[in-house]
Amino acid sequence: MNKILSIVLILSFVMLIISCSGTSNKDGEKTINNSKSKGIEPVTNGTGNDEMFVDGKYTTPITLTTVWGIQENGAVFKAGESIENNIHTQMIKDQLGIEIKYDWVVTNTNDAYKTKLRLMLSSEEKMPDVISYRGDLETVNMLIDSGQFMPVGELVEKYANNIYKEGLALDPGVWLPITREGEKMALPILDYAYNDDHVMWIRQDWLDNLKLQAPTTIAELEMVMESFVNDDPDQNGKNDTIGLATGFKNGFSTWMSDIGFVFGAYGTMPKQWNLSDEGTLVNGSIDPAAKDALATLKSWLEKGYISEDSTLYDELNGTELFTDGEAGIMIGRNWLPEWPFPELLTNVPGASYKAYPIPAGTNGKIGSAGGNPPVNGYLFVNKNAKHPEAIIHYYNWFFDNWANPQPGSQFENGFAEGYDYAVLPDGSITADAESYPELFPGLKGQTAPALYYSLTYEGARIPTLYGDTHIKLANGEAPESPYEKQVFNTRMKENIDAMKIIVDQKNIRMKNYYLGPITETMQSKNELLNQLVNETYSKIIYGQQPIDAFDTMVVNWLKSGGEEITKEVNDWYNSTQ
Repeated sequence: MNKILSIVLILSFVMLIISCSGTSNKDGEKTINNSKSKGIEPVTNGTGNDEMFVDGKYTTPITLTTVWGIQENGAVFKAGESIENNIHTQMIKDQLGIEIKYDWVVTNTNDAYKTKLRLMLSSEEKMPDVISYRGDLETVNMLIDSGQFMPVGELVEKYANNIYKEGLALDPGVWLPITREGEKMALPILDYAYNDDHVMWIRQDWLDNLKLQAPTTIAELEMVMESFVNDDPDQNGKNDTIGLATGFKNGFSTWMSDIGFVFGAYGTMPKQWNLSDEGTLVNGSIDPAAKDALATLKSWLEKGYISEDSTLYDELNGTELFTDGEAGIMIGRNWLPEWPFPELLTNVPGASYKAYPIPAGTNGKIGSAGGNPPVNGYLFVNKNAKHPEAIIHYYNWFFDNWANPQPGSQFENGFAEGYDYAVLPDGSITADAESYPELFPGLKGQTAPALYYSLTYEGARIPTLYGDTHIKLANGEAPESPYEKQVFNTRMKENIDAMKIIVDQKNIRMKNYYLGPITETMQSKNELLNQLVNETYSKIIYGQQPIDAFDTMVVNWLKSGGEEITKEVNDWYNSTQ
């Protein structure tokens, strides 16, 4: 009896240990315990994978749920395919054993994706396994504060491959916006370094028509704009042109049709936190240097260099001034030749454009927004997901296979033949679906880059690869690797040359030094303070208020919550040093 009792006690103890280590569902799949206190179960094969993920694939297929906003300017589907069923979802299922299911899908017009996401958060609806989001920090805060998503530090440590880890290590700032009390609350989606930096795009045919050289200073820029306004640069016999494409409805430092460089020429950058000579963070919108920039912009409006409707235009509306052929200069990113500049060539046959460096101010200062960590959004992992590691296996797959493909590999020429590339009879590669529609069946003369469907937006990007490749090609070196050949065959020369200008001029980047979460005072005061800045700036530029209204605005900004925010921002900054 004593022996039997001992055996029973031993068996009970063993069963207790087993029951504490995890549970199994009806299919025999182990459910990972996601509580912060117990963490994530250790991997069993030493390679960052559990026993269900063998040789790069789940032995029993799993489901990964998500939601999505279809980008109108990027997502093109072949006849018979959709976001739920396409070459991307099929490939992920076949090669990884992951079936992607969408709880809902919207066309992302007027921020419809963000709106629906925030409605879900406000009503405390159950979230899917993973949420992809790139955009405002307020929504990022809401996702974290919902309590539905787990810390990801252990996931990265145990499951991320070396390529992803090395990319994350390039700039620790990638973690700052989503770190709470030391916990990393989302997976950064890496971007190419320098991809957000600006160059000056100019209608080269206008310069040639007027026998002008590209400006290198603000003073020279003003002379060029004077000619663009008054000397009929498009030679149509009409007084219908302006100098600079601008749209500052959403602020005065934006991603396209930007005028932040004017402020940079005086040593500040609005809409961000700059590092002062004293080592403290100051808001660029209330920096005294901004007053000089506003005076310059006021004179430009009076002289017709910028549109009278600029204050009504957002970034895209401002860009249309350039692509419609009305404006001759625009500040924007290196990749604009891919989109939306083709619209210019369609709207204005014979038009040409070229990238040039950002011009300097009268004292030699040059400043442009940039220098921020290479992040293109975040992945939030549901703390109740059965397979929280699945999204990292997914991301690893893109890093291993797509980001920098090897010769002879599946993605040597592109993502999928007949979608984003085709092979011509002579063996060369083309992405010109309009000229070769028969090679892109079911697409009506378009390409369908399946990477726009990916949960990481563009598959996977190795931060250093893009800039290094563009500089190599811009210097006239021959492409060697599949990635270099893809860039050479699909990127326009204007794009390649623009990236070299950005890297050569990288010292002008004015970094936003505040990358933390929205502070307590920001949550209640940001909208009011932004409105105060934007309205005052616009009224000064349009002559509705004197230039000294800037000083009054600064006082009101500080009194209306700006002083508290400045303290919160500096407290955070000091804690990171």
